[in-house]
Amino acid sequence: MLCIACQLTVAPLFFSSRVQAVPVAPTLLTTAQTQEMRTIKGIVRDVNNQPLPGATIRIKGTSTGVVSDVDGNYTITVPDDPNTTLLVSFVGMKPQEQKIGKSTALNFILEEDATVLDQVVVNGVFERKANTFTGSVRTIGKDDLKRVGNSNVLQSLKNLDPSIMFFDNMSLGSDPNAMPEMVLRGKSSINMEDVDLKATYQNDPNAPLFVLDGFETSLQKIMDLDMDRVESLTILKDASAKAIYGSKAANGVVVIETKAPEGGRLQFSYKGDFSVTMADLSDYNLMNAREKLQFETLAGVYTDKSNSAINQVRLDSLRNARLKGIEEGIDTYWLSVPLRTGFTHKHNLYAEGGEENIRYGIGLSYGNVQGVMKGSDRQTISGNIDLIYRSGKFQFSNKLTVDYMETNDPSVSFSEYAQANPYYKKYNEDGGIDKYLYYYSGDGYEEKVANPLWNASLNNYDKSDETGFTNNFIIEWFATDDLRARGKFGITKTSSSAEERLSPEHSDFDDEEEMKKGSYTHTASKSTSYEGDIAVTYGRLFGGKHMINAVGGFNFSLSKETSNGYKAIGFTEDAFGSPSFANGYPENGKSSYSESETRAASFYLNGGYAYDNRYLLDFNYRSDGASMFGTNNRFRNTWSVGVGWNIQNERFLRDSKFFQLLKLRASVGNPGNQNFAAYQAFSTYAFNGWMTNIFGTGVILNQLGNPDLAWQETVNYNVGTDVTVWGNRVNVTFDYYVKITDPLLAIITTPGSMGITSVTMNAGQQKTNGVELTLKVSPVYRPHDRINWNISLNGTHAKAKYAKIGNAFSSLNNEGRASLSGMTRYYDGGSPTAIWGVRSAGIDPATGKELFIKKDGTYSFSYDVNDEVVLGDTEPKLEGVIGTTFYYKGLSVGCYFRYSLGAQIFNSALFQKVENIGTADVFNNQDKRALYDRWSPNNTEAYFKGISLTQKTDKSSRFVMDENYISGESFSIGYEFTQSFVRKLGLSALSVQANMNDAFRISSVKNERGIDYPFARTISFSVAATF
Repeated sequence: MLCIACQLTVAPLFFSSRVQAVPVAPTLLTTAQTQEMRTIKGIVRDVNNQPLPGATIRIKGTSTGVVSDVDGNYTITVPDDPNTTLLVSFVGMKPQEQKIGKSTALNFILEEDATVLDQVVVNGVFERKANTFTGSVRTIGKDDLKRVGNSNVLQSLKNLDPSIMFFDNMSLGSDPNAMPEMVLRGKSSINMEDVDLKATYQNDPNAPLFVLDGFETSLQKIMDLDMDRVESLTILKDASAKAIYGSKAANGVVVIETKAPEGGRLQFSYKGDFSVTMADLSDYNLMNAREKLQFETLAGVYTDKSNSAINQVRLDSLRNARLKGIEEGIDTYWLSVPLRTGFTHKHNLYAEGGEENIRYGIGLSYGNVQGVMKGSDRQTISGNIDLIYRSGKFQFSNKLTVDYMETNDPSVSFSEYAQANPYYKKYNEDGGIDKYLYYYSGDGYEEKVANPLWNASLNNYDKSDETGFTNNFIIEWFATDDLRARGKFGITKTSSSAEERLSPEHSDFDDEEEMKKGSYTHTASKSTSYEGDIAVTYGRLFGGKHMINAVGGFNFSLSKETSNGYKAIGFTEDAFGSPSFANGYPENGKSSYSESETRAASFYLNGGYAYDNRYLLDFNYRSDGASMFGTNNRFRNTWSVGVGWNIQNERFLRDSKFFQLLKLRASVGNPGNQNFAAYQAFSTYAFNGWMTNIFGTGVILNQLGNPDLAWQETVNYNVGTDVTVWGNRVNVTFDYYVKITDPLLAIITTPGSMGITSVTMNAGQQKTNGVELTLKVSPVYRPHDRINWNISLNGTHAKAKYAKIGNAFSSLNNEGRASLSGMTRYYDGGSPTAIWGVRSAGIDPATGKELFIKKDGTYSFSYDVNDEVVLGDTEPKLEGVIGTTFYYKGLSVGCYFRYSLGAQIFNSALFQKVENIGTADVFNNQDKRALYDRWSPNNTEAYFKGISLTQKTDKSSRFVMDENYISGESFSIGYEFTQSFVRKLGLSALSVQANMNDAFRISSVKNERGIDYPFARTISFSVAATF
């Protein structure tokens, strides 16, 4: 018979061998009650003769034990019986046992076990040994996360597993206050080009669920989480792994466990991170001063259209003045004007200790992140108190975290500087800043170009702050070795405010009345969320071969949020920015207010069976109810079944030294998605003051309800294999998966006669097929000497298509055809990532017009939306990361490169800044390619049309390009100092590390990235010390 702690590895008992031990004084875990006793002394070392502080020495078959001190020494009192056996364990090492015989001194030398850290799967509800689990999971330890980067957990995660995909924010780039968009195994909700999913649904319905220490949390909390607090991160990918979370798990689950405080003497640890961030402008391709003046000349900017000789003289004079300035050296590089080198520093201090029955940890962290744009920063302060108390068979755990965040964003976007022409000077002759880069007024005609430097110098601000706390409490009852009950309750409260102010002298108010210039906007919000869970866990080994695990429980959650705000206008002075100096409110304006509340409850059951650790079976069943869906579809059931086969444990391979792991697994299940807005299924109404009469205030329909609105359900199929061979030198993980979301939940445009613009309903199906491969090879593998060289490669490919849509999205398709930039269509059999447009045969040499290819293969100069076809797909054929790491004693070196092959993109820089340049846009700086390779009577073999300010260019295949790229994601070097050196400094541990992230990006396409905020490169240095 084997106890639950050995096979099920439920949440750790008071001292878990899975958690890294720290140097402590010899500490008695449990007192043995015997009459004749003997004292055994000794030391625990590794194969390099280095002491192992924090190793557990236990009397086998009992819970009596001690922990080795900082020098590896231990003293334990044992029964005076020669057959008494001591069992010694240490995280990352193979456990060792030895009978005491007649000895009073026993020394132990432990060898490294390269597989021990991968043996436990933590999913936030229960823990299971990996070799008995059928799900597709990936567990990443703290050291691997830190080795890739020290900015935040997500930055490291994207380089370590192919299933996690981050989308570059082409608008906000590396803005420190912008949350990343990420998916796990692709999107499962409809991707509407013209609908802001996050704003509509409050949360991104394609984002995975995040679980922190067993409680659900937000993407922002994970972004701001101090990496030094993280112990491990687990990705739950397939139905068998994630179905325990039922209707919240369609997009996968990311589970993060933080460090638990260690007992023993009081110990302090410090971690400092320091980084330098520099803007990456390599994707910008703007004209210089001479090129821009030449382009304007060819475009007719300096040619009078009204046959006015006087005006032509003015235009000639203007051009000559600009040309003179260029000859004198004026060529302003406006992109560098709002930028700076960003300096970031983060500090974490943690104190921990405790005795036999109680452990405590107190942490404090501070972070100051400077963005590469002046005026952008993010400051965070966080404190946490961790307590663990053990009394008999009960254990109580409490984690309290208090957070404060303050952000600032620039009031002038990067795009405004990119639009400024390089022949303008930043400062006037007196060294001051003019409001306009160019101004002309005459004959009732006015021309002016705003100076972004002027607007940036005013008393504008865009800032926010947030204060919150989270308290998570867990009580566990270890009824027997086989049975455990656990209850947990968590509460999170946050309060935030945001303020945005524009000075009355801002150029945006030039055409406003004097009493309406300037604005101030204030919003405030509060949120409260509760989560509770009661679970019973059972695990037992029968007959030495039949392992049974079971978990059953009840979960509930509630979330409330209120938000209110107002706007004031009319400021008389730039310096007086307080809203009390405003003249009033916008005409017909009023304060805003909103509130939402969501509730969910569920019952769940998980079971697992393993026969002789060869044949595996897992199942999940969960019944969910949520308030977000129609009254006729509040509840639904989710389930999953997984099977596995540990072939290496079969008799014909059991004695093989080549295979350490050969596992086949398969699963099927139907997790759902409830990450949608609170009242999307309800009819709501709004008051209108203009409808007031003797009967009272009138109301209008604000949103049409749908009582039949059903859950979005995703059926998952997964087949995979895990292989480890050649003495752990080669590791391979392969998965093939299918995701079918049916029905989709979408926003459908309605006729105006209904009085509303859209309605939320179920329509259509989306099917995704994908493969994932992870390969790690260790050409040099000498863990006993602490020398390893690893080469890793991961890759993924996925393809999605729609079905059962019919004409449900015909209005969206029509809007896309009419839009100059709409390239997404919704058809049965179509891909969510397809690029739609009309094929082009290029520019006709004779006429300079674009020649289009119709669906029937004929040619026409006329653009017809009915000839639209798929021109490409933004989904790469293959993408992933190639990396290598080298360890020598305490030295570690690593580098990771991201690659993407076989995708297409619509080059918006060419489309908007080469051909579609209108009479207003011509006064802004443009892409260099707008000047070159243009059709003219003297250049008939051209890729682009002739320069024109009135000719519109439609979406065609000329702007669809193959994109392949490789980027330097992470380069690192670190060193962990030896114990002999560290002790001379009076420390227990000391390590340093340097990283470079986003070092370069080489792409086959030149397209602007970071329109409103540029992307950036980061160099960082960190130091960690334990006192």
